[in-house]
Amino acid sequence: MANQYPVEVDGITGEVSHLPPHKGARYRAKLDTMQDVKREMAKVYREARSGMVDVQDATKLTWMLQAVSKVIEGSDLEKRIEVLENQK
Repeated sequence: MANQYPVEVDGITGEVSHLPPHKGARYRAKLDTMQDVKREMAKVYREARSGMVDVQDATKLTWMLQAVSKVIEGSDLEKRIEVLENQK
C-alpha cells in the first residue's frame, strides 16, 4: 500500500520522515460497514506500529472507530428487528 502522506528527505543522511497531513486537510474513509471499520482500525494499527502515527493519537482514533462500529451494529440490529416485526 502506497503512502498517502508527504515525506521529507534529509539532505545529509538521506533519511525519510513521514509528514502528517496538514491540519484541516479532510481525510476520507468509507465507514459504512463493520468490514470498513475493521479495515480502518487495521490501518491505524499499522501506522502506529510503523511510527507514522503517534500511539496516543492512534488510541484516540481507535476509540472513535469503536464508537462508529457500535452505531453500525445498533443500526443493523434495528433493521433486522424491523424486518422480523413486519413478517408477522
